[in-house]
Amino acid sequence: MFLTPETRIALADAAWAVALRLGTFGYAEISAELHVSMYQATEIVRAWEKDGACINIQRGVGRRNLYRVVAEFPRTREAGTGGSVPLNLWTSMRGLKSFTPTDLASHSSTVSVPVRLEAAQGYCQALLKAGYLKVERTAVPGRREAIYRLIRNTGPRPPRERRVRALWDDNLSELVLLNGGLQ
Repeated sequence: MFLTPETRIALADAAWAVALRLGTFGYAEISAELHVSMYQATEIVRAWEKDGACINIQRGVGRRNLYRVVAEFPRTREAGTGGSVPLNLWTSMRGLKSFTPTDLASHSSTVSVPVRLEAAQGYCQALLKAGYLKVERTAVPGRREAIYRLIRNTGPRPPRERRVRALWDDNLSELVLLNGGLQ
């Protein structure tokens, strides 16, 4: 069955709502709730896992795969397309000498993976804080955007922001990760 990009996005959004409601889920739950094939459900969940939105919490011989949501998922990937907002932004950054968030959003958008200006701005801020970008020209709020330059090109896969759950132990002066560190 052929699905249009819009239908795939709507299906992925509906599946994400199911995953959030259930907390722990497998391909069968997504398939049953949305009345889609196991293949389609598997494609959607594997895309989430690849993007870091969920983790596999049960895998093994004779056991079915179970997943848990670990991050907010602002529709960054359309199942089956191979494209994602972070990947498109990162690829554009690597190809442009310098850029504004507006430049990035327009260079990164495709028919199947639209990139909003807010997503480009947020990704630039995260990479700036992590030392991947340098400000070439500062922004003037309400008048002009900042211009950035990529200074740490680590390869074709995009760096991704992760949420980590941890405790700080003042007695030991160390950080202790909770449940593998992922939320």
